[in-house]
Amino acid sequence: MYRWDGGFIMVEPEEYEEAVEWYQETLGWKYMDQITSYVGRKAFMKLPRSGMVTIKSFEGEYEHFTALEKQGNVKLVFATYDLNKTLQYLLENNVIHTEVSQLPSGQRYCDIIAYGQTPITIAEEPRGEDNSEYHPSGIVGFGTVNSIIFVKEPETSATWYEKHLGFEIVEVNNAKGYAHLQTEDAYDRNVLNERFLDHVWLVQSSEIVETPNDNKARIYYDIRPEVFFEEYNNLIRSGIKPSEIAGDPINGWGGFHFYDPDHNRVNVWSYKVN
Repeated sequence: MYRWDGGFIMVEPEEYEEAVEWYQETLGWKYMDQITSYVGRKAFMKLPRSGMVTIKSFEGEYEHFTALEKQGNVKLVFATYDLNKTLQYLLENNVIHTEVSQLPSGQRYCDIIAYGQTPITIAEEPRGEDNSEYHPSGIVGFGTVNSIIFVKEPETSATWYEKHLGFEIVEVNNAKGYAHLQTEDAYDRNVLNERFLDHVWLVQSSEIVETPNDNKARIYYDIRPEVFFEEYNNLIRSGIKPSEIAGDPINGWGGFHFYDPDHNRVNVWSYKVN
């Protein structure tokens, strides 16, 4: 199973320091550390409630870190408890947003246009028993919905993700144009040795990008180093063409990507758990 594991927010090399500062000041994410390696610079940002996201520069000689011109239809989703309040704060800070839409679950979501014209998806969820005080942006972390992927035919795509990534199909509704999938959370499995399922929504859309595409806010799915090359070769045997491998998945960090039938980019990484 390919497990959901957060992702990278990609920035231009010359904008790296300014981007890290913007996410701290505007969204209230906390800078923890950074490293520079053969795959470029990475800054680790702790989200206010829980979770970590990485600001990554478009650096290195690997195809995997090349910026494509076409904006894709895969959404890395962050949570807010009050969408209206969050959008009002962002507008006051000159951050615009797209039209608010609704998932089949009833959750409202939209994109905000973050630093460097980067679309970041936020979805509203209940606060529950969380009484903590957060930054005025209200973007608290990853939420109950982690991935939104736009596709032509939800049933066909759900079967594809089940076959090639091991996702579990919860529900497919052709009439309403969606499929609800789940996959394990990598942190819970790899660090806590527990099973926790994250939610993935496939939403029907006629606005499919017909060429390979990319998102600056990239979802990554985790596979473990001991099965990395086996899974990579399984994709090839299945007729899928993954990119070259970036980095070193056995001794450090390694990643690659491939595309689903709607040209949506699927990013994969592997790393040693300390």
